[in-house]
Amino acid sequence: MGTSISALCHFCSDTDYESEGSEYGQERRALLASQERQAVAALVKLFENDRRINFYEGEPLKSLTILAHSDVQHLQLSAATAFSEISEYDVRPVSREALKPMLYLLQSAYVDVQHCASAALGNLAGVKENKRLIVEMGGVDYLVRQMLSPSTDAQINSVGCITNLAADEDNKLAIAKSGALVPLTRLARSTDLRVQRNATGALLNMTHRADLRMMLVEAGSVAVLVELLEAKDEDTQYYAVTALSNIAVDDSGRDILWSSQPELISVLLKTLRKPNIKLQSQVVLTLRNLASDERYQAAV
Repeated sequence: MGTSISALCHFCSDTDYESEGSEYGQERRALLASQERQAVAALVKLFENDRRINFYEGEPLKSLTILAHSDVQHLQLSAATAFSEISEYDVRPVSREALKPMLYLLQSAYVDVQHCASAALGNLAGVKENKRLIVEMGGVDYLVRQMLSPSTDAQINSVGCITNLAADEDNKLAIAKSGALVPLTRLARSTDLRVQRNATGALLNMTHRADLRMMLVEAGSVAVLVELLEAKDEDTQYYAVTALSNIAVDDSGRDILWSSQPELISVLLKTLRKPNIKLQSQVVLTLRNLASDERYQAAV
């Protein structure tokens, strides 16, 4: 992580802050309500003394929630950074009350706050119960907005979180209906390999449902997936070819690929030459699925 929670809290609670004679301290005192000062002091003490505490409930959560709702950027960032750091070492099913301040921070006007909040949600989205709860609470809409951010860090975290959420079958349709497919498809063409990889992984997760494959076609995803067979990153290549394999499992998918992607076979055969057994195996599986169609049998 970047700036640690202890450093951020130190900014809000050092000795200058308490000094009546310090002009710097007086300016900062004006920014902080009494409740916020108490929350900062409580969190500093907790982080210094015992990180085994459950920060997703009780007084620790109450203090973080107070900071999350502050009008002061540094306090919002303190809360967002705390959630991000905590969720790296403590991933568990959490309550609605625990997710509320994170989702609130995701709507912050400050990009660095959004970045940390989406990182926390992405970590927690590795737990099945949390995946569904985040979607139920409207988290996908906030993440889609963040995907449109010009910040690469915001894109990486928001797309990564969407990828984790889309691993749950019950979430896929909600994600597709949210309007996520078009920005995911655009980000799959990103020049940043991390953004590209995450976006391709999200598109792959969406191809597991037959009823969503046409929505991917309409979003322009199929052409991008074929392009990504020649990506620099082999994980991205693997995600792309696996997604195409899923699309090729039924007649309608093969019809779309045949009519819209005339270079597909030649690109797959070129990818087959890559010295990566995992990638080669997936290319062979894709060719097998395509060969269920007589037109592709002749082409192969």
